[in-house]
Amino acid sequence: MMDPGNSINHQINTQSTTFLAVGEGAHQINDNIEDSIPYQTNEGLEGIVGSEHGVSGSSNDIGGLIRHLNQLEEDIKDQLRLLGLRGKKPKATVDHWLNVLEGLKRRAGDKSQLGSSQIQIMTEELEQHKANMPVVVSNEFVGEGFKENVRKIWELLRDDKVFIIGIHGMGGVGKTFLATYMENEIKRKKAFNHVLWVTVSHDFAIFKLQQQIAERMGVKLYGDDERTRATILASELAKIENSVLILDDVWRYIDLEKMGIPLKMNGIKLIVTSRLKHVCQQMDCQPNDIIPMNCLLYWEGWELFLLKFGHHEFPPEVEEIAKSVINKCNGLPLAINVMARTMKGKYDIHWWKHAFNKLINLEMEEEILTVLKRSYDYLTENVLQECFLHSALVPTDVSKSDWVIKVVESGMLNEKRSLEELIDEGFVIIDELMQHSLLLEYGFERIRMHYPVRNMACHILNESRSCIVKCWQKLIKIPDIREWTDDLEIVSLACNHIKEIVEGTSPECPRLSTLILSSNYISHIPESFFIGMNALTLLDLSFNRTLTSLPNSLSNLKSLISLLLKGCSELKYIPPLGELQELSKLDISYCYSIHKVPLGLENLINLKWLDLSENRITLPGDVLSCLTNMQYLDVRHCSNLKAEDMKWMSMLECFAGHFRGRNNYNNYVRQTLNKDYGPKTYFILFFEDEDYEYDYHYIMYKEFNRRRLYIGDCTELPYLLPRDLVDLRVHYNDKWEYLCAALSSEKPPPLKTIEIDNCKKLKRLFCLGNGCSTCTFIQSQHTADFRILKHQTRMEVFRHLTHFEIHGCDKIEMLLTPELVSSLRQLESIEVRFCESMKEIFGDSPLQVKLPNLTELNLWHLPQLHIVCKQVLLCASQNALFILDCPNLKERPTIVVQ
Repeated sequence: MMDPGNSINHQINTQSTTFLAVGEGAHQINDNIEDSIPYQTNEGLEGIVGSEHGVSGSSNDIGGLIRHLNQLEEDIKDQLRLLGLRGKKPKATVDHWLNVLEGLKRRAGDKSQLGSSQIQIMTEELEQHKANMPVVVSNEFVGEGFKENVRKIWELLRDDKVFIIGIHGMGGVGKTFLATYMENEIKRKKAFNHVLWVTVSHDFAIFKLQQQIAERMGVKLYGDDERTRATILASELAKIENSVLILDDVWRYIDLEKMGIPLKMNGIKLIVTSRLKHVCQQMDCQPNDIIPMNCLLYWEGWELFLLKFGHHEFPPEVEEIAKSVINKCNGLPLAINVMARTMKGKYDIHWWKHAFNKLINLEMEEEILTVLKRSYDYLTENVLQECFLHSALVPTDVSKSDWVIKVVESGMLNEKRSLEELIDEGFVIIDELMQHSLLLEYGFERIRMHYPVRNMACHILNESRSCIVKCWQKLIKIPDIREWTDDLEIVSLACNHIKEIVEGTSPECPRLSTLILSSNYISHIPESFFIGMNALTLLDLSFNRTLTSLPNSLSNLKSLISLLLKGCSELKYIPPLGELQELSKLDISYCYSIHKVPLGLENLINLKWLDLSENRITLPGDVLSCLTNMQYLDVRHCSNLKAEDMKWMSMLECFAGHFRGRNNYNNYVRQTLNKDYGPKTYFILFFEDEDYEYDYHYIMYKEFNRRRLYIGDCTELPYLLPRDLVDLRVHYNDKWEYLCAALSSEKPPPLKTIEIDNCKKLKRLFCLGNGCSTCTFIQSQHTADFRILKHQTRMEVFRHLTHFEIHGCDKIEMLLTPELVSSLRQLESIEVRFCESMKEIFGDSPLQVKLPNLTELNLWHLPQLHIVCKQVLLCASQNALFILDCPNLKERPTIVVQ
């Protein structure tokens, strides 16, 4: 594969095909050799990417296929002749494809000897062989991704509805290399009349760009007026119909109309290469028309290295280290090419060990640094640059939401705003960094930083401040005390195997502001360790699962803003925190051995974020009431939560916790949630049994303004619903026979979701006035908060519902009555699972059940179910009904789409 980092001047023979391209990287064309090869007749794009005609199995089809395959064979042989002139070798798969083709042609030679079934088989084999034709012939093009990208670009070039094709990816990944390959192939095949190439770069001006395009076309532009020049350029481009323009290394939006580049006429197509995905989007490149350039897989990277280094045998011990070195390149072609060139002829193990150590110590070749750093330099805002550099200090593989919280913890964002505004800005910053190809998205909502990009970030950090960054290096101890200099500002040793910090270790680092020791195996921190770190603002000890106590010297870190102890599951002792008046964030979640809040917590008047979730902590009555600046509070699993302790938190935006005691819960809803100053994002649990277990790890800050209430096992008495509640779940309740207890609030909230899970005594959704415990209580108490549910009020409860789910409720026989169905106009999905006695979904239903927005009705494992509805279900999707393991259901309803 060619070196994407080189930049070679492109020469054009204006008497043959013309080229226009805008992008970055290597652009290598040997026009003299190309022009010496006779071109085929123009076979058009149909001959390049294959026919779309189906297979009918006649002898005429075989003849047509053979003729078409002969054309493809000649095309490949033409490319092989060109490779020979350039001293290049073909891929091994090419010879195999040609040999198989010869065999197929011999078998199909005498069609008169073939029966109809044999003709059908032969036709299918020929079609399959045509589909398997090598898209890329030369062995210098490595990776399945490259072949797929070439196929996709040919497909887009063929599509009359596609006018702009984007090639997007990080620096050094091979965007220009791919565009150059396509340029050569379009020229060789004469698939288009003209191809124009211009390199734009980040400092382009319209005037200069117009001049470059005109020069490629052999056109003279006069005057300084851009509009006049654009008119001339557009007129000349209109004359060269059926042409491709390649704009390479585009860094910002180009107004094509102002440039004088006419699209959507005369068959002109545009290919744009850019590191910035949003640039492709701004230039009206459709999402499916953007080619994402990914790094090579490990074995592909090794193949590229051997191709560039030379296929020489390494001693086994050297090959092992060499593969480790190439692995550190993370499949980035630029880094692999530079490494191959740098190490060419080096077979001694010491050279390779030295190269590996340099990579471990975050050193990088200037050529790689220069290419990658351009993306960093192009970040327009200082906060984007700072957040990018901070990403190099934290684990490489995190969820987007965790990354956002890391940024908030760092204090780099302006915190004189609401938490929701901070989180929104964090997600925007993630998107900006991904758009610039500095962070990579993979999997579901996860991001990572490419290893060479991380090295580049660390290089920049070390240029402006003194740092120690050694993550994922399998360290078993902290760096030598001599590395902890007095000008040190940042230390990140995350994700190592550090087990101990030697007793008496006391670094003198008066300027150290960030110390990250998360995800290690530290069991003990000496008393002396923090004494010389008085400027520390961020201390992250998260996920040190064997750490049992913290030194008392931590109490004197008066500049500390964020203290993170999440996942220290064996931690039993935290020293007093009352002197840490600057502390804004404290995370002690998943510290299962902590049973008391740290002393002095009530004195932290600037605390805005407190996470005590998943601990068996008993909350003292005088702590939470003092924390009046709180924006985020998570006390799930903590006991003794009182409604009175919460009513002073007027700035609280996100709250999660559980209440015990019906009056305690109702008071919190009445005094706080139903007032204007209550949190707008909450996750509340209510249950009475102290041994009640639940496993909900809902992350509130991922979705602001989501309001959820989970009710567990409790007596069948009325419970007040918050006026703005959206999601209600009744979970493992063994006492309720009806849902009247949860749905009898005087002012029903706009519920969007109701989930009922493992309520073993539940008989119906409502008692229908038969005098359940809840209705009897309401009737006797005459309270203004609740009302007995009658026909109209039951309909109000479900009026906004979009999702209804019930499972594990073994006594309920009928789900929805006709009166309820009439109120479910907004309902989009129903799911019923593992209800052993369920017989009817729509009970006593008329001939037609109308649910105009319903797209899903999922029925799983309902052994007694015998009817869904009587005849017709009017809904929004023909495929709405899904049934699994309902053996007694004899007839499905007719689905009619409204």
